[in-house]
Amino acid sequence: MKRVFEILKDALSWMWRKTAHNLGWKIVSVVVALLLWSYVISADSSITQLKMVANVDVTTSGLTVLQSRDLALLTDPTQFDDIHVRVETSQANYSRVTNDTVRVELDLSQVTKAGVQEIELVGVTTYGRVVQITPSSVEVVIESLDSRYVPVNVEFMGDVSDSYWYNISRINPTQVTVSGPSSIVGTIVSARAQIDVTDQTSSYVRSAQLTLLDDQGAEVSNSLARPSITVGMINIDIYPKIQLRVDDNIDTATVGTLPEGYEITGIDVQPETITLAADPSLLNELEALSFEPVNITGRTNSFSTVAAVNKLKDIRYISSEQVNITVYIAEIETSVTLPGVPLTARGVQTGRAVTFSSEAISIRATGAYSVVNGLTADELQAYVDVSGLTAGEYTLPVSLLCDGHSELYLECDPPTVTVTIAAGN
Repeated sequence: MKRVFEILKDALSWMWRKTAHNLGWKIVSVVVALLLWSYVISADSSITQLKMVANVDVTTSGLTVLQSRDLALLTDPTQFDDIHVRVETSQANYSRVTNDTVRVELDLSQVTKAGVQEIELVGVTTYGRVVQITPSSVEVVIESLDSRYVPVNVEFMGDVSDSYWYNISRINPTQVTVSGPSSIVGTIVSARAQIDVTDQTSSYVRSAQLTLLDDQGAEVSNSLARPSITVGMINIDIYPKIQLRVDDNIDTATVGTLPEGYEITGIDVQPETITLAADPSLLNELEALSFEPVNITGRTNSFSTVAAVNKLKDIRYISSEQVNITVYIAEIETSVTLPGVPLTARGVQTGRAVTFSSEAISIRATGAYSVVNGLTADELQAYVDVSGLTAGEYTLPVSLLCDGHSELYLECDPPTVTVTIAAGN
């Protein structure tokens, strides 16, 4: 035994002499000591440190339990953005303790009534133990739970081309149930789905996130009021569109006959053009649109009416299914020549005799058909005014009158006559 101790003593002495005067051995010894110490710290979980994590997000739990009691959280938990958590963790897990691995919960499962509530915050992490939360509790507002149905409306976004027609042919669902605090749910009137149609030239199906809107069209931003279904399936129809003129040809726009002596002087169609959307192959075949012809039988005055546009098969969209028609009707202007109208003199001085180169003339009357067509020679007057003239021979114009029809245009043949005025006895 004594011999063993002497051997060990000599070995230790030899090692001391080697290391005490050798810098390399000293460095190796220090490194080995540090490695051994690091191993001991990492292997021994009883050696811990405290780490502070700032601005930890707050998550909410117990909402299902709260809703089962017909209650809802009005306070938005995202407003609690200054939560600090102190965590006791091992040296090995120290670097793993971050905002992503530390969770702070707002547990609402114990709330049983509406009003302002003080709720203790609970911290959890898999890499140690939460020893402190600052603040340790938060104040929240609890309201009664409300639910309502609201319609889903679709809004097109992006580059909406004037060359295409866009339509929603199907929405699933057409309405959604919104649940949440009564003061928020009461302001919600609709759910909006926005569809980006940029560069889209054919029909397709798309899902869309729903946004809740109030009666002013403003977005309801509170995250606690959400529809029961947040994504809808929407069928979007997209077809090219063109403008076609409406055929206003009188022959095809009207049917029937006018009374004798009347004619159509014009026709006005509004709108003059109608927008159509359909498959390109169909649009390429179209030149104009027609409408159901208007019946003019027995009409003697201009009138307006509405006519249906003739339907076309496979048209997806038409901007107007009817047109306003104005038919302008007027009497035909005609002329008639009445011969043998006696010629008289006016303004003859007493005792003088007047003779004419022609005792009767022909008169041509021009005017509305209904007046001219029944005109007789008895209704016409032809005279020469000789007032103030002395005896002699004169060439004078013939003046014409038609009893009760001053609107007629009258002309005679010849327009002048030779008048002889004889001196009295």
